[in-house]
Amino acid sequence: MRIFSFIFEFGMRLLRVGYAMLLRPSLAACGKKFRPRYPLTIMGGKNITIGDHFSSMGGGYLYGNHGEIIIGHRLSLNNNVQINASGGKIFIGDHVLIGPNVVLRAADHGLSREALMQQQPHAGGTIIIEDDVWIGANAVILRNVRLGKGSVVAAGAVVTKDTEPYTIVGGVPAKRISQRK
Repeated sequence: MRIFSFIFEFGMRLLRVGYAMLLRPSLAACGKKFRPRYPLTIMGGKNITIGDHFSSMGGGYLYGNHGEIIIGHRLSLNNNVQINASGGKIFIGDHVLIGPNVVLRAADHGLSREALMQQQPHAGGTIIIEDDVWIGANAVILRNVRLGKGSVVAAGAVVTKDTEPYTIVGGVPAKRISQRK
């Protein structure tokens, strides 16, 4: 049984390395130890820069078309994370943890009564996630938000405003809950 487990793990590791080799050329730049797990969908990769030690659990989505994504060193993405910079910019610092089902969206949809929803323009903005930030499961980060260094975003929060460094926020819309000590 141990030999089967070893062979299986070795095979999975080879698949991950091969998958990383397939994705790497689609990116503007990519650092060392790029470890995406299948499937990681990348669109507009020429507008995406990734630093060293990137890992993802699978089901992720990086969308750089008509926008820009810059990712620092040691980003860890859990399952089904969507990072969408369409019409805007997303900057992610170093040592950032992003939980499952998190959405980062750098643009909003128009709301005018004068046009059908499908025909509404998008208004782009910027999301800045500073170093040492943890974003909990199912959180949503909207455009024109800066998560200060060391911030923690609670699971399920919708962040619409900037956070101060080392602040813990939660709720809909997200509000200050506490401070990291």
